[in-house]
Amino acid sequence: MNVDDLVFSSGQFLNLIESQGVTGTWGWRFADNQHVWSPGLFHVVGLDAQSTRPSYDRLVGLIHPEDRERMQTGFDLIHGVTLGQQTLRILRPDNAIRVVSARTEIYLGADGRPRGAAGVMLDVTDQERLREARIIEQQRRRALFRQTRTLTFSNDPDYAFSMPQEASELTGLPLQDISADAFQSVVREEREHWRGLSIEGQRSGLVHVTKPVLYLAGDDRGRFEVFTVPIRDAAGVVVDWSSLTRPIGSHTPLADDRLREGLEQAIDGRHLRAARALLDWSMTDLAQAAGLSLSTVKRMEENVDRIASQSRHRAMETLRRFGIRFSLMDGGVIGVSAT
Repeated sequence: MNVDDLVFSSGQFLNLIESQGVTGTWGWRFADNQHVWSPGLFHVVGLDAQSTRPSYDRLVGLIHPEDRERMQTGFDLIHGVTLGQQTLRILRPDNAIRVVSARTEIYLGADGRPRGAAGVMLDVTDQERLREARIIEQQRRRALFRQTRTLTFSNDPDYAFSMPQEASELTGLPLQDISADAFQSVVREEREHWRGLSIEGQRSGLVHVTKPVLYLAGDDRGRFEVFTVPIRDAAGVVVDWSSLTRPIGSHTPLADDRLREGLEQAIDGRHLRAARALLDWSMTDLAQAAGLSLSTVKRMEENVDRIASQSRHRAMETLRRFGIRFSLMDGGVIGVSAT
């Protein structure tokens, strides 16, 4: 496993390995030279968060001297240059050496110029801890399926499906058949109807909901709802579709796995303004509560492209913490409510 694999991991898994000190993130805003490191990154590089002032130069200085020339410099980042995924050695202050898989992304302003950089480091020295974290995530998914018959799957823009074993257990159909064509699980008389609506939804690039009747194991049938959200890259291009399937009437939370990422990407200025109105907050209130700049919040509400995913996630988490709920409704509409 390397850092590129984290793109396709669930939010729970990412939080889990961060909490175990296996991965960490950093950010650098060029305009005011502001740097931030996550708690996990301090652990990965072996520094104390209370006594260390984060900076990109400090991070580069921790790279093993023999690997340092393969790490992009601060000058490179300011000028929009990154070197993709790198496997590097970290030389900790206690002289312990850790191997990390690292990736850096540049974030551009409205004028197309670099305005900041962010990166992630995954400690691959001890793959056993990653294996154990994967097992825990698989157990969580299995428990969710056993309790609620809820499962998640994905497909790329070319309709190549990635289906879990639970899909076969639910429908009684061979996994290879429904992996080749997920609509084989839809009853014959409804199959082409829902296939057409799904294709139309994905062509639109929007969140959408379908409600097909599925074949179930034991010669049974049942109507399910399938929530599908687009996953976009930094340029806004759809690179994957994440879906959650659950029985009609189920109240299983939708913000699970990659679905949370897709839902956050689909939330726009209208939803943020509605959330603020429910809390009676100004943009300044949201910025202060989320630890973001006022200009960042303003750009999010104006639907300016290329807002850093970390900033968007921080805003969403802050609103949820203060009782705001974002829910996916019929027709792919995202509703905003206060709990």
